[in-house]
Amino acid sequence: MKARGAFMKGLLNDLQAKHPIVGAVRSIGLFGIVELVKDRKTMEPMAAFNTVTEPMKKLGKFLRDNGLYTFVRWNTFFTNPPLSVSEADLRHGFDVIDRALTTLALG
Repeated sequence: MKARGAFMKGLLNDLQAKHPIVGAVRSIGLFGIVELVKDRKTMEPMAAFNTVTEPMKKLGKFLRDNGLYTFVRWNTFFTNPPLSVSEADLRHGFDVIDRALTTLALG
C-alpha cells in the first residue's frame, strides 16, 4: 500500500504540473485532495467556501459520467481509491481526472 501511495502522489504532482487550474495537491498514502483555482498567481479558488459553481458541477458530472465517483466540494475533489487499487486502475482514474480538468479549462 505504501508503494501505491507514492505512485498516486506522483500522479497528483503530474496533474499539478500539467494543469494551471490545479492550485495545490496533497496526499497521505492513498488519501489525496486536489484544489482548483481560477488563477494560480492569486490562488483564487474555483469556488468560494461553502458555494457551488457551474465549473465544479461540470467537473463532478464529467467524473461520474466517466465512472469515477469521488467527493467534489467547493473548489476541491478527493482522490481516495480503495486500498486494494492497482497501478493500472490508478492510471485509469487519473486519466479520467486529466480529461475532466482539460475539459474544465477549455470551458
